[in-house]
Amino acid sequence: MGRPTKGSELQFTSRELSHAADLTTRNIGFLQEEGLAPAAIGGDAGRGGHRLYNSVSLAHAALIGALHLAGFELLVAARLAAALANDFGAMYGKLHSNLQDQARSHVSLFSGLGTKAVLDDDFWIYSRLVDGAADYRPDLSQRGDVLLEIADHEFVLTSTYGSKIKILSPAVREGIEANPEYRIVGRGAAVDVSSIIDEVGGLDFEMYPENRVQMRNLTLKYLAARENAVALTRLNVSLAIRKAFGRVKKERALLAA
Repeated sequence: MGRPTKGSELQFTSRELSHAADLTTRNIGFLQEEGLAPAAIGGDAGRGGHRLYNSVSLAHAALIGALHLAGFELLVAARLAAALANDFGAMYGKLHSNLQDQARSHVSLFSGLGTKAVLDDDFWIYSRLVDGAADYRPDLSQRGDVLLEIADHEFVLTSTYGSKIKILSPAVREGIEANPEYRIVGRGAAVDVSSIIDEVGGLDFEMYPENRVQMRNLTLKYLAARENAVALTRLNVSLAIRKAFGRVKKERALLAA
């Protein structure tokens, strides 16, 4: 397989999007009407139109499906997934599939393609690893995967699979085991997903030292909720993305046979 292009191999239909998320096409249509579906890269956005998506959208859909599988209402799952996809997208360009790190462990498959090619498209990386590495197991948790933990369907935190190093915190000097991210308030159409940063009011602790106190108090509140949760939901976001890619790849292979 050569250098990834903008050809059909790296574009996905609405049907493939729903298959990746393990949701019905009606579910995806409903989320589109609510403005909570992954963003399309092209096609007719009108009712009944044919949309096209990229691997970033596919990963976003995978997270919605994983949250729904974990028992969250579809709208709750979609709003939380949108918050994560937006924040990860702003920082890294996409949700973390951990495929880039896995590609570096099989560098011979990408020799001569250049760094940009290796980091270009997650679905392309996934396909190359699956087709070319006999020892590659995309269906297993891997060190560096992003974990999502939700305490009592309210407090949302992130951590890293396989890491024993505490996370640096701007408010807790001794470090923390999971990073507070969001709170889920309400259910159904009225659900709100708010960032801890919004609750704090900003991270400029030099100008607003009271925000540091607020950040520390909220961080300890999130961690206490995690420790004392009656129900602690744990999702491997990166693994969910890889499994979603696998469903699409297998479906394409069956259609091509």
